[in-house]
Amino acid sequence: MISKDYVLNKILDTEISDEPWRHSVIKDFLPKSLFDGIKGETLKYLDDEKLKEIHEKPKGPVGRRAFANLFNKSVNFKPDKYNNPNLYQYFEILNDDEIENAIKKKVNLPNHHDETLSVDMWSAFDIHISGFIYGVHADHGAKIHTLVHYFGDEGDDEELGTSLYDSNKKHTDLDTITDVIKRPPYLPNTALLFSPCTEKGFITNHAMYHLSEKTRYRRTIQTFWLGEKQNWLTKLKTATRLN
Repeated sequence: MISKDYVLNKILDTEISDEPWRHSVIKDFLPKSLFDGIKGETLKYLDDEKLKEIHEKPKGPVGRRAFANLFNKSVNFKPDKYNNPNLYQYFEILNDDEIENAIKKKVNLPNHHDETLSVDMWSAFDIHISGFIYGVHADHGAKIHTLVHYFGDEGDDEELGTSLYDSNKKHTDLDTITDVIKRPPYLPNTALLFSPCTEKGFITNHAMYHLSEKTRYRRTIQTFWLGEKQNWLTKLKTATRLN
């Protein structure tokens, strides 16, 4: 599979950063044709009436969020191969053992992360509107790897990237807005990849927020490799579900 080899090489060839904790920022994560195809298959969610309701009646900073489930391996929830061929191919790639082992090789920390393969995967198309704030957190304990893949447009506000924070402090001791150390820019087809950790000195503290007046929506596909089977189709209780 040409696209799989492309992604595999992107993961393996991209330089790792340990500032402020180990992660990889991969530009042009997918071949352009596949990225454009996925953008086309997710455009329908931007016209959803439920999304429009959030603009009219926002329910606080967390409630300015909507999502559409894309994949949940253990409950056999996945894109239709014929109606959404690009999304189908995307998860065929991400769910490949060789891809996961490459991720482990690059972003796992020796003596901190298990090399055992995941048993489940969940992914969603995540949409934030201005005013949304999801404060500092290290990620759910069930998550083995986290992928945040930016699906914005050229010219979008680059400050909408995921914010990274001190790895020595508890998330409760960090201010979401003022304590940012690094923010990988929000650029189309750029991906942030890491293995969550809660041990002091390696805590993967990060946050997502949209306070821009320049860009209407912050659009990402978030994918999590999971250490146990999970039905997360209704997980995001504070967000508006679009499917």
